Amino acid sequence: EAATVSKDHPVVISDFIEGAMEIEMDGVGRNGELIAAAIHEHIENAGVHSGDATLCLPPQNLSAYTKERVRDAARKIVKRLNITGP
Repeated sequence: EAATVSKDHPVVISDFIEGAMEIEMDGVGRNGELIAAAIHEHIENAGVHSGDATLCLPPQNLSAYTKERVRDAARKIVKRLNITGP
């Protein structure tokens, strides 16, 4: 769709949910099993920074439910891609 604006200079327009929180998870897998993980909470709201995020570890404002959903998603990704390593 970006090319419909300009075929020579396509643009990307991002849409953010106002007040959204950004979360990251770093992990290590071994033969498709997640063996180590760290969940980071961004200090700024989602979309505020431009590649230089300020993170908080351990996360201060995430519920146990949210943290478990992040871990569960990470486990599924590691298993499906059979990841060994970070």
